[in-house]
Formats: sequence, structure tokens, C-alpha cells
Amino acid sequence: MIKMIAASTKEIDDREIAVQEVLEQLNIEKTLLAHSIGLMNFHPEFLETGAAREISDALPFDTVGCTTSNTAVPGDMGDLLLSVAVLTSDDISFASGITRPIRGNIQAPIAELYSSLRDILPEKPSLLYTLAPILLDVGGDGFIEMIDEISDGVPLFGSLAFTHKSDFSGVYTFFNGKHFPDALALVAMSGEVNPIFLNTFLPEERMIRQKAIITESEKNRIHKINGIPVLEYLESIGLAENGKIDESGLGSIPLVITLDDGSQVIRSPRTITSDGALVCYGNAPVNSTIDFAYGDKNYVLQSTRETITDALKTQNARNMMIFSCAARRWMLGSDVNAEMVEVAKQLDGACKYQFGYSGGEICPVPCPGGKLVNRFHNYSLIACII
Repeated sequence: MIKMIAASTKEIDDREIAVQEVLEQLNIEKTLLAHSIGLMNFHPEFLETGAAREISDALPFDTVGCTTSNTAVPGDMGDLLLSVAVLTSDDISFASGITRPIRGNIQAPIAELYSSLRDILPEKPSLLYTLAPILLDVGGDGFIEMIDEISDGVPLFGSLAFTHKSDFSGVYTFFNGKHFPDALALVAMSGEVNPIFLNTFLPEERMIRQKAIITESEKNRIHKINGIPVLEYLESIGLAENGKIDESGLGSIPLVITLDDGSQVIRSPRTITSDGALVCYGNAPVNSTIDFAYGDKNYVLQSTRETITDALKTQNARNMMIFSCAARRWMLGSDVNAEMVEVAKQLDGACKYQFGYSGGEICPVPCPGGKLVNRFHNYSLIACII
């Protein structure tokens, strides 16, 4: 069994006070079990002042984390906030680390890290938790494919790091007091973890048109839909005009993609290239079906409410790790805390949790037959119950 202990601080400038607040809430002298790991989410200013490092150094176990725009734990939420979720257990073992800088070929750094963690654990991991960087040449699917290959498909949950900036600048992962723009942090857990995964999905009534087929694509670049150039297709369904599309509104058009194995993911369109390709934040394979949909504040809050309600119906819903897509936060407009308030309404007093906003969500989904397959998502709220 895993026990979660959550803490937070809004103290950015006075590092001594920040450490004191976190330690008092964790009360680790009385609450720690045999094995522990600390998960940290924080606004980038906690790196600039050194508060994140000081808190990490004060904890007697490894800490992994990343930047985010907003985070929450029971009793506290906000943007200028640092949250810590300590996972502690007598019968679950934790091993954690961070890759060397990932540039070009990602295979070697991730394989080296996984091998080193596997050597520490008494048996094969039953759950992996990752916090990955935002890189121009590597998408979320690339990280998942590599970890799947070296771990033989161990369930993988986590997030791409994020900040409050829409251009994704100043994004860092974090390990034991040090932060990195181009490294992947990984936690491997072995023992009877038995995780349960949930994620939101767009209902049929929010689909704009009937399903179409991606007939030409290259990883995250869609060139043709239903055999015609993507801009022509978008114009045929009213999303483009005279061969042009308003790119400022692209992020509000979720793409619902059904893969060959029957599983579904949501992709966020990023831009249209000079040669007319639609670039997404995740892969969009050839022969996948695609639906264009729409989301807004009402959708965000409704889907959050439904997913958390479903989570509380599961057995042993004691601890939850939760990430929500940055696009969902943008859909909230000026009411940026609304989704966290909805989570707190249902979970405060019911279980321990940590919530953070994500540059891309990593969560297994069930395929036909019930097999879990690790997937990269956009526009989703994901939850891991342990």
C-alpha cells in the first residue's frame, strides 16, 4: 500500500520559511514509511529564487518534479505555488533518476536511465511515472515509444513540463534540487501498486463533422485527409476559407483520433506549415480516423466533474496524481482556478491528491479486449489512482 502526504507553500522569496512550511505539513519524522519519493510541481519563480532547491535538499529522499502554471493539493491551490506529494510505503519500492541531456537520439539516455533504475529495484516495475521536457525534435509519442520498448510496456503515467507562458519558454524538469531544460525524469515503482487510470474524453455532441480518414501524414504532420490536402479538407467543413485558416484559433479545435487498435486520443493542432501541413503536438498516424471537435469552459468543468466522480467510485481511491492539459486551462479564460476548485470540491477530505497543468498528458488507455496501452494525450485531464 502507498500512502500520500501532501504539502505546499506560496513563499517564493524567503527560502527558510518555504522549507519550514513544507516540513511542518509533511511531518516526516512521524509519517514516513520504509520507502519514499517526493513529487514536486511549481511555478518557475521557485527555481529563480532557489526555493525549490532548498526544499528538495531538506527532504531525506529523492525528489522529481517540473515547472507548471498552476498546481493544487488538499487545502491549497494557485499559480505562484509549490506543491509536494510524498509517496511512502513499506512494501512498494521506488527508484528515480534523470537522463543526461537529450539531443538528437533519445534512445541511449532513456535506456541508460531505465537500466540503472531497474538494477536498484527488487523486481520489474509495476508502474512508471515520468516528467518530460518540451523539445522541438521529440514529441510525447517519442518518449512513450522509447520507454515502452525498453520496459516492455510497463504502465506509464506523467506529463510534459509546462509554464504559464503560451510559448512554452522557461520549461524545466527537476531532480534532487537541479533543473534541466532537456532531460527526462523517471520514477520506477515495484510491488503490488495496482494503479487505476482515468482520462476525460470529448462526447459525441461536441464533434463538428463525421469521421474522416488521415490518408497522408508523417508522425505529427497531417498532409491529407480523405485523400485531399488538409487545408482543402478544413475549408470543406468550414474551418478554413480561401485556403487560409486563423491560426490563433487552432488551439481551440481538438482533434479526436481513433488508432488502428481501437484506442482513442485527442490531439491539439499547433500550426499550418508553409507547405500546407497541419502540425499537431502528438502523432497522427495514416489510416487513423479523425473527428474535429470543440471545447470551452463548460466542457472543461463538466468533464472534470465526471472524471473525478468516476475516480471516487473505484476501490481504494486513497491517492491520486492528476494532470490537466494547458489547453483546458486556456479554455477557462480569466477564471484560471475554476478546474482546481472543481477538483477540490470533490477530493478535499476524500483522498490525498496532487494536481498540475501539463504540456502534454501521458496515460494508459484500454484497447478493445481490455489491454492497457500507453498513450500521449492533449486536451485531457488524466488521473492515476494508487
